[in-house]
Amino acid sequence: MIDKWDKVKLGAVAPYRTLKIDSVELNAFNFISADNMEVDRGGITSSVYAPKKGRATLFEKDDILVSNIRPYFKKIWQAKFRGGCSNDVFVLRTNGNKADSKFIYYYLSKQDFFDFMMAGANGTKMPRGNKKAIPNYKINLPPLPTQRKIASILSAYDDLIENNLKRIKLLEEKAQNTYEEWFVRMKFPGHETTPINKETGLPEGWEKVYLKDLCLKITKGTTPTSLKRQFIKQGVNYIKAESYTDSGSFIHNKFAYIDDETHELLKRSKLEEMDVIVSIAGVLGRVALVSRNELPANTNQAVGIVRLDQTLISPFYIRYFLASAYMNKLINTISGQAAQPNINLTQLGLFKVALPTADIVQKFHDLIINSFETQLVLFKQNQLLKEARDIFLPRLMTGMIDLEALDVKTAEVNG
Repeated sequence: MIDKWDKVKLGAVAPYRTLKIDSVELNAFNFISADNMEVDRGGITSSVYAPKKGRATLFEKDDILVSNIRPYFKKIWQAKFRGGCSNDVFVLRTNGNKADSKFIYYYLSKQDFFDFMMAGANGTKMPRGNKKAIPNYKINLPPLPTQRKIASILSAYDDLIENNLKRIKLLEEKAQNTYEEWFVRMKFPGHETTPINKETGLPEGWEKVYLKDLCLKITKGTTPTSLKRQFIKQGVNYIKAESYTDSGSFIHNKFAYIDDETHELLKRSKLEEMDVIVSIAGVLGRVALVSRNELPANTNQAVGIVRLDQTLISPFYIRYFLASAYMNKLINTISGQAAQPNINLTQLGLFKVALPTADIVQKFHDLIINSFETQLVLFKQNQLLKEARDIFLPRLMTGMIDLEALDVKTAEVNG
């Protein structure tokens, strides 16, 4: 089958786009820079800024965007809407008469393409691909019907992954809303008949306690360099503040890694299931709950580890308490008093927590843990789907799999 494929240069089927878009049409949603492209084909996030003047490179739906900074991060995304991007991102528009845009997107998702970019990269600390050389990258191009078959097979995996991500997001939003309904708006089960204590201002039976009094320990991580050890390419997870999002979702492709011996030696920084972690330096107040999916793992000195006495409080309650708007404001107020924005472990332990009655805590825990477990299952499914997709990807692109006999539904022609 491969003998029917043509060897072509990327520039011949997907040249650079050079059209511009005015900055007045751009916002945090539709402006793409290298900073808000996720590593390892992870999609995009909302930008923290958008240009206020001038023009940016235009992209439209189905165009392929590739970050030209540090190509080894493998930042590539196929546009789902119209927008503009920074000079650190190049835009490819596929010639629909020769190539299918999804096929080209998947072809460029191969490790081989990013190796090609790195081979011609300029700079050491911040390597950039050679934009003149990239159009010379060679592609094995099958006939259009075959391209669409390949794209449909790989898209099926990505569609399932995206649906699971949407479900995870909805479950997380529901959990957050439940916390706010019960413990911010105070509409917990039985609130209608629960009197308010005039002295504490809390529902009867509740009390204010220090966070440290609910914990087995509060500590922070350490770095391998403290033992004169280095990070490695694969191994035990090493989690930093940038390894999880503001909403508390872990970004596994942003983990660093250490070896087993270093993991054991860095005793203070070893994480356990149901630890609540909070960033205490740099990006402040970012909170997450450690699950079995992250373990074994360590963390660094910019992350505080809150290990709770689960006979006293649910880790879910503290996770959402620390992530609340009230706590975010308090943390930033405290950190603003320091020369370098940070909060120390003593300050963290002295945060006052409204401790509900044991029955309310248990009801909240029972409700949230079902959602939490479902999210873990969906995440695991996504890991398996990504592995299967990444196994198929090079095999499909090199003709190792005979597609002639496969009955694959293909999408409409796209450019």
